[in-house]
Amino acid sequence: MSTANFGVSAGNFVLLSNFSTMSTVMKEFSLNVTSSTLRIMNSPSTNSIAFLNALEVVSSPDTLIQDGASILPSGKYQGILTLLRRSKLYTGATNFSNIGVVNYVSGGPTQDTAPSTVYGTCTEMNSASNPNSNFNVTWDFDVDVGFRHLVRFHFCDIVSKTLNQLYFNVYIDSSAVVTGLDLSTVSFNVLAAPYYVDLVTSTSKSSKMQVSIGPYTANAAYPNAILNGLEIMKLNNSVGSLSGNMGVSSSGSSGGNNTGMIVGVVVGVLGTIVLAWLLFLFCRRR
Repeated sequence: MSTANFGVSAGNFVLLSNFSTMSTVMKEFSLNVTSSTLRIMNSPSTNSIAFLNALEVVSSPDTLIQDGASILPSGKYQGILTLLRRSKLYTGATNFSNIGVVNYVSGGPTQDTAPSTVYGTCTEMNSASNPNSNFNVTWDFDVDVGFRHLVRFHFCDIVSKTLNQLYFNVYIDSSAVVTGLDLSTVSFNVLAAPYYVDLVTSTSKSSKMQVSIGPYTANAAYPNAILNGLEIMKLNNSVGSLSGNMGVSSSGSSGGNNTGMIVGVVVGVLGTIVLAWLLFLFCRRR
């Protein structure tokens, strides 16, 4: 099993190709299933095997991932059907927490979007001692070259005492993707109301993505910026693949049939052993 090399597909989408692992790995995918049956197929490479330790299929609300989002640098992206959830919700390096004030408002994000443990914690600028602070808080993430990514920013103003006090900018790499974000306005004029922004990046030419938040000083009384959570989700390419440039092919189907044949042989052998054991017990009793 340590030398196994195989692919995994679901319907017409390639989830993994030429996959191998020497350690415990969990992969999470979001699929738009339009039929009553979901077929997941493991296809071993030549002279290899394919294996799976466990599988979870969980239904999620249709509103969790919308079909469209703003694409960088401009325009709209449609067709967010299949994606790989690469990163976890960001709750590390938190320097402010107020989970009890999170106020889920009707029409906004729900607990399914992200729990209050995400929206009730945040990383903010360390600018309390300097009202002239002007710097960005930055994170670096590994991404796959040649793919677009859906980046979801989670925000919730748990730091302000009154409305319209927090304005800040959001950046991906060197581009300002949101300027002068006022969470009071976009969150139904309620403090501590969850809000998220979806952005689709251009096709990655680098294996690194940089995400930053920084102050917007035009309206703000004091420089500050926050980030409660972040998700980076790789989108399938034009051939329906999340791994490489090869789509689901007939060769993949034959791999699935081989797997079925192996399972059938194993079941047959087990059945023969059970029958032989029962015959032995019967003869011994006589």
